[in-house]
Amino acid sequence: MRLVALLAVMLCACGGSERPPVQRAKAPPPLPAPIAIDGRARGAAYLTAVSQQLQPPWGQFLEDCRLRLPPAHPLNVTSLEAHAELAIDRTGKLVGVSVTTSGLADYDLAIRQILADTTRLGAPPAELLSDDDQLHVRWLFARDLRQAGAATAEIVTVELPVLQITERLLARGDLARAAGRIANAKPTDPERAPAAELVMIAALREALGSTGAAARTSAVEAVGRANVRVLASQVRAFLAPTVDTDLRLAAVTTAAALGDRTAVPVITRQLPADLANYPKLALADIAALVRLGARDDAAAAVQKALEADPALPSVSALTAHALVPISALAPKLTGWFASGDARTRAAVCAAVPTGTSVPAYVERGLRDADATVRATCVDAASRQGRASRANQGLVRRIRELALDRDRGVRARAVAALAIMDTARPPRAAGDPHPEVRAASIASASELELKTMTNDPDPDVRAAAVAMLADRSPDLTARAAADVAPQVRLAAIGALTREDT
Repeated sequence: MRLVALLAVMLCACGGSERPPVQRAKAPPPLPAPIAIDGRARGAAYLTAVSQQLQPPWGQFLEDCRLRLPPAHPLNVTSLEAHAELAIDRTGKLVGVSVTTSGLADYDLAIRQILADTTRLGAPPAELLSDDDQLHVRWLFARDLRQAGAATAEIVTVELPVLQITERLLARGDLARAAGRIANAKPTDPERAPAAELVMIAALREALGSTGAAARTSAVEAVGRANVRVLASQVRAFLAPTVDTDLRLAAVTTAAALGDRTAVPVITRQLPADLANYPKLALADIAALVRLGARDDAAAAVQKALEADPALPSVSALTAHALVPISALAPKLTGWFASGDARTRAAVCAAVPTGTSVPAYVERGLRDADATVRATCVDAASRQGRASRANQGLVRRIRELALDRDRGVRARAVAALAIMDTARPPRAAGDPHPEVRAASIASASELELKTMTNDPDPDVRAAAVAMLADRSPDLTARAAADVAPQVRLAAIGALTREDT
């Protein structure tokens, strides 16, 4: 009705009744419907919905001008057009209108009246909103066949500083949109990196609260790798006793990586129970305590566990002794090796710390009837650096063990000789067992490495590719298409190192 009134005023302006009647020129043909928007255009569905509210009144206005006004009237000039800048909030309310003039006031007034009558549109999809939580659209109102159709509408993106909008979105819990905003930011934007860090922290915090055990464990490990100290308290919560030992293992390791000394009392309290029931966790506990400056607490727990039953020492405590050696226990280690069963003898060898002299019982263990004892004593000897390399008798015995009937012993001996006797590395690339072939990778020649990239065992192939690194680009590139994922991963790692 407001447009009809406007036209009535315009008709009056065309002349009064005192003028003699004149022959009116024939009206031009009506305009066809506007061209439809390309369905692939951004926001096409929403813009089409908006056009269904704007085009009908605009089309009626143009039709009234055609029928009621002379063809030469300024409102019938087909070159007329004006753009309206529309701001639509997330509920669909039209909260902002700005019309760029067409040069004809009556034309602009008609646009404003249509928009004034259209105060609410459909709620726009979240992905179309700009950083200010509004959808900004530039809408064309044309006098020609384009009219007010969706095809000529344009979504305008209004961007706030990326760090500011990221903080706002994360405060609202809109993690996905925050991540998308950062992905669209220019790589040169100095705020992109700190904003990405905020999103990473938020994503990790969300994963830490997940109900999925695997997701929580992966998140805890990621916190440690990325050194996200602000999440230390959330990680610390997973140090409490739980049936999910993998989660607690990850939490202990991450607490150490974060340097979280607040975790020391919690880990210390759990250590005795872990020494008794969870050897793998106990080793992680001790390594964490040492890293966090609480070595004495760890050593005290290990000593107490070993002295609880002098006749039958805790195997897990013996293994842990290598991390926190206790000089007062040295004589007892010799006695336990002499009197213990095979499991105890192996644990005593595992208890030998790195960088000390080679105890006599380790040399005896290299000739033990039990393969596990022999293998563990080989490891203990190889950890002693110069002391073991200088002992030619020890080196000869380990060389003999490289031909041992047990494949586990052979593998340990081959790996040890790669450290202890670099001048005469063992040749085990042809061993029938992949475990031994993989152990020989460290001392293999380049020709042997190239041969082992075709090994039937994927772990051997992966180790060979990783060792070759950039020395054979063709083989590495071929390995990137290997059927085994571990081989592909090794190849990607080698290619990445080559690029850097």
